[in-house]
Amino acid sequence: MPRKTRWGLVLIVVAALIGWAIYAWLPPAMPKPGQIAASTPKARQYVRTPFLDDWDQADLAIMADHARLNPDLAWLEGPTHRRVVALTFDDGPSPYTPDLLDVLKKHHVKATFFWMGKHLEGREEVVRRALAEGHTLGNHTYDHPDISGTSEDFWWGEQISRTQDIYQRIIGKRPVLFRPPYGKIDDGEIKALGQHGLKTILWSVDTQDWNKNRWLFGSHYIERWIQTYIHQEAIILMHDGGGRRDQTVEAVDEVIPWLKAAGYEFVTVDELLGIKQAYQ
Repeated sequence: MPRKTRWGLVLIVVAALIGWAIYAWLPPAMPKPGQIAASTPKARQYVRTPFLDDWDQADLAIMADHARLNPDLAWLEGPTHRRVVALTFDDGPSPYTPDLLDVLKKHHVKATFFWMGKHLEGREEVVRRALAEGHTLGNHTYDHPDISGTSEDFWWGEQISRTQDIYQRIIGKRPVLFRPPYGKIDDGEIKALGQHGLKTILWSVDTQDWNKNRWLFGSHYIERWIQTYIHQEAIILMHDGGGRRDQTVEAVDEVIPWLKAAGYEFVTVDELLGIKQAYQ
């Protein structure tokens, strides 16, 4: 190959890499104001982010069916088109939770935490702090099993009710919001939870931060995922426990100002859904 041709190919590759880096790093354009009136009901609820193969995720179509078949009991997002979002965090509390609470306090943002019973014990002060600072607390089972298709003695007695009792001991009340691990639950369980006074909360934007925390520049990619898939009344899934979560904390610190600049306000899930009492 002639030398000039080789150098030409090198320059093309370098230019392509620079172009990709600029595209990957610069934030997307601010989302335009919606054309639908804020009070207009949504025709359906569904997950905006793509399915990740081979990671034991809940089927996205089944999640959408849960909301369709169980109105007022199962939710993936808010019911209308207000320019608000709900940040939610699973699997804590953990050693990363105080730093996350600091970031939320700095930005005057309230969030919703779906915590595991086994992690509540021994971190009572963090639980009380989150409640005192205006965040909403929810139930995420005792130790994070897939509860779908299991017996009520297990999913209620050993997992959800057990965690409700721990909340009762720590904060004197029990959450009405529940999120199933992995998003996996069946319609019979959703209806039975409704009889216990609990709402099943899924999500419309999955940041997949549990995976991106392992990446170089993971916080950037968590932030970019939110910026790419944000929509009116989104319920955004992140994690403050279950492993390394420092890049989630960093991403939250970076994305909140961007979302505010895009005209979004932050609400807790109970506020988003108009649930007047977040606790029993």
